Amino acid sequence: MEQNRNLKEIAVPASRAARLGKLGSLAGRIAGNLLIDGGKELANGRKPKVKQLLLNEKNIQDLADQLATMRGAAMKAGQMLSMDTGSLLPPELAAILDRLRADAVIMPSLQLIEVLEKNWGEQWQDQFERFSFDPIAAASIGQVHKAKTKSGLELAVKIQYPGVKKSIDSDIDNVFSLLRMSGMVPKEVDLSPLVDEARNQLKEEADYYAEGQKIREYSEHINSFSKREELLLPEYYDSFSTEEILCMSFVSGQSLETLRYSSQEERDRVISLLMELFFAEFLGYGCVQTDPNMANYLYNADSRQLALLDFGATRTFSSTFRAQYLNALLAASESDRPRLGDALYELGFFNQGLEVKNLEPILDIFILATEPLRSDGTYDFSGSDLSSRIKDKGMAISSSPDAWHTPPPDVLFLHRKMAGLYMLASRFNARIDVRTLFQEYV
Repeated sequence: MEQNRNLKEIAVPASRAARLGKLGSLAGRIAGNLLIDGGKELANGRKPKVKQLLLNEKNIQDLADQLATMRGAAMKAGQMLSMDTGSLLPPELAAILDRLRADAVIMPSLQLIEVLEKNWGEQWQDQFERFSFDPIAAASIGQVHKAKTKSGLELAVKIQYPGVKKSIDSDIDNVFSLLRMSGMVPKEVDLSPLVDEARNQLKEEADYYAEGQKIREYSEHINSFSKREELLLPEYYDSFSTEEILCMSFVSGQSLETLRYSSQEERDRVISLLMELFFAEFLGYGCVQTDPNMANYLYNADSRQLALLDFGATRTFSSTFRAQYLNALLAASESDRPRLGDALYELGFFNQGLEVKNLEPILDIFILATEPLRSDGTYDFSGSDLSSRIKDKGMAISSSPDAWHTPPPDVLFLHRKMAGLYMLASRFNARIDVRTLFQEYV
């Protein structure tokens, strides 16, 4: 794995008071910007519009920077908001929140050492031949370091930011309240499902013992995957792991971005592997790694293997949900609108008993999204405008936000996985026989 030299060192606010203070100072800066920009508008003879002032570049940049600095639940809230509300968000805010998927800052060395001593004791270095203090990756919950034990084990050590676990409830409540009160989120959007799910997901991802078990369970499932030899998975080492430190075997490879310079055949093979793995995860095992972020994969050009790295977002889907969603997929792939509408009602897409103003555009989006399943032979993602057509249909939903109903969390996470795979296929100009892969598992 290549080291990321673009990460900034900023201490993580560990106490609840410090984290609340960060958000309070952010609210103060936004209010100050409103007064300054509003005064400029009045001075120029124009009546200031509060929403436009709130959504100016300075306020949005301050919001993203503060969430990235706090990490943890505050940063994850921004990530989930950008994932789940889609085109309902103002495009400026959606774009800057989406940046949080990739941006992160790291702990200063002194703060890092405090975490290591707390978990491994003051003599922790005695068990290592070497330990790199420069992280090889950083995200919303923790950062990853490379180490080698005196027994010769090469480890990837994920270290949780201090205070993240204890501040989840307060962070989630405070961030969503700030976004709501600031007017940056439309008042018509019901955020409560997102608030609850963000809270639950953060508590799961902050439990490193649980993630270690997910690695083992996922590995057991994947052992029966027909193309298992084309995948690299880390091994979990519980003897070195704690609640705040997750130790895995170090998996070597290059950024998935390097796949862009491979042949068309190789790009098609790797993306086809990811697509088939998803169908096996969902339809075969009911256990899905739901975050297809580029950073969660490595590509080993020498062995032609794909490495899977992060299992905190691994989610188990019940057989009932899988059957209901498969019914929706089949109906959409056959453009059967009545059957699809019934299937989406069963999945909880709409408020029961209420008129659904957005029914038709939602059906349109679902049918569009299954276009690759209707394609005979290879589907050319490089020449497809599928994402723009889906986005155009999504605008019809945002024009009537009073009819919006956030789908259940299982649907949201499954859609994040599928949308991410489509994005990867488009990014690498892949040509995939999606229909055949899907039918093998159906």
